Amino acid sequence: MARLTRKMWVGIGAATLVGASVAGSASAQAPAHKSHGAGQAPPAGRGAVGTAAEGGEAYLTDGGPRDTRIRFYRDIALIRGHLLIGSELIALDMWDEALPHFLHPTEELYGLLEKYIKAHKIRPFRLELQALAQAVKARRKGAYEQALKVVDQRLKGALDTARRFMTPGFAGYTARTAAEMLKVALSEYEGSLEDGRVAKPVEYQDSRGFVWEAERMVEEAAPELARTDAVSLAKIRAALAQLKTAWPAPMPPAAPVIEPGKLSALISDIELHASRY
Repeated sequence: MARLTRKMWVGIGAATLVGASVAGSASAQAPAHKSHGAGQAPPAGRGAVGTAAEGGEAYLTDGGPRDTRIRFYRDIALIRGHLLIGSELIALDMWDEALPHFLHPTEELYGLLEKYIKAHKIRPFRLELQALAQAVKARRKGAYEQALKVVDQRLKGALDTARRFMTPGFAGYTARTAAEMLKVALSEYEGSLEDGRVAKPVEYQDSRGFVWEAERMVEEAAPELARTDAVSLAKIRAALAQLKTAWPAPMPPAAPVIEPGKLSALISDIELHASRY
């Protein structure tokens, strides 16, 4: 049974991506966030950068990583990235600005995870995500803090189940997933720009949350990554430090600090070094 289940993580890919993308794109969107591109998935090899102009989180229809273990890990991490930036905004008492980031996990991501949640008997957490969003909408800080703890426990439990199939070397999966996160961040960052200015704060904030979560993942795995290849880890850290300067604060600057082309080069460098794990 373990062998069959492992095969499902790796091989379910193409047969499920179309259904998952349709389910994700059918969800209602937060008012401040454009809907996903509704057309066909682009040809193999076309990345999130190529679909950014379609608006919203275009990576949901880009095919993404073929390894469904990394896809699952990435989508869990994207939820965490949304919650991270949302929590930053709440800390600034910007509840209205934070709300879209607590709505997006159920609107854009949970449907893509649901097949795997059911197949691997992972405890569902859609209702917990919705309860968290409701607490934020009501500006109830105590309820928000409690609901956030519950969601964090559910996300950890989901990833703990998935990581049993990420062998050998969970840290390597973490590094490669972080690189996938950064591709999504670039797509969001590009989508936030219009006529040389940051016109869409929600997309800017999404991208910030994803970059910060990717860095957190790398640092969590750093001891094992350093034992495997300390030079690659140092390169990843240096590129991340440069990357983060594009997001000086949770609220966007009037004009982009770093152009997308420079960010793309940094992310490509990170992906190269992450592939060595």
